[in-house]
Amino acid sequence: MSKKKVVLTEEQRKRNAEILARLEEERVRLIEETRALQQQERRRPGRKRKKKALDELALATD
Repeated sequence: MSKKKVVLTEEQRKRNAEILARLEEERVRLIEETRALQQQERRRPGRKRKKKALDELALATD
């Protein structure tokens, strides 16, 4: 059984291109937001990693 090749109209191609462009923009925006949040977390004093290390040190001295 051979597969039929799908032929899109010009309007469908244009709409697909618009959707793909919108998805790419959203992807880039999400990446930038994630990066900003990660940098913000790194700059925040007393972040969880440090706190966890301090807790372990306190347990070790007990």
